[in-house]
Amino acid sequence: MKLLKDILKSALISIVASMCIFVIVGMVFDQVGKGIFVLKDYMFTKMVIACVITGLGFGVPTFLYSMENIPIAFASIIHLGIGFAIYFLVASQVGWIPKQAGTVACVATIAGVIVVGLIIWACFLKYNKNLAEKMNKALEQPRI
Repeated sequence: MKLLKDILKSALISIVASMCIFVIVGMVFDQVGKGIFVLKDYMFTKMVIACVITGLGFGVPTFLYSMENIPIAFASIIHLGIGFAIYFLVASQVGWIPKQAGTVACVATIAGVIVVGLIIWACFLKYNKNLAEKMNKALEQPRI
């Protein structure tokens, strides 16, 4: 039951993060396009669904970190591999990879997504390591 609760929590956090990134990127495109940001054929709805799927792709595999028999490096590779694979599959379907803008734009977008994903992963890794250190220090404190 705890594992399911942890998976749901991680999935929700990842979905919220995905939605926040979507909104920020949308605002950037709106500003760059000088207020002309048009989505047709239910593209906004498709992109929101893509955000949810992306969030699930990065959030659900985090249960791997709670498995003691899997080294953290291997869990990270599997987690990020699944997350990025799902992201790029979904992104190619909803137009987040600007194929019409040429190879340089596509490579820059892919590199940017990987960098942002790794930064977010590193932040969560740092947070969890700090939390573990605090918990270990609290356990080492003598009890009166």
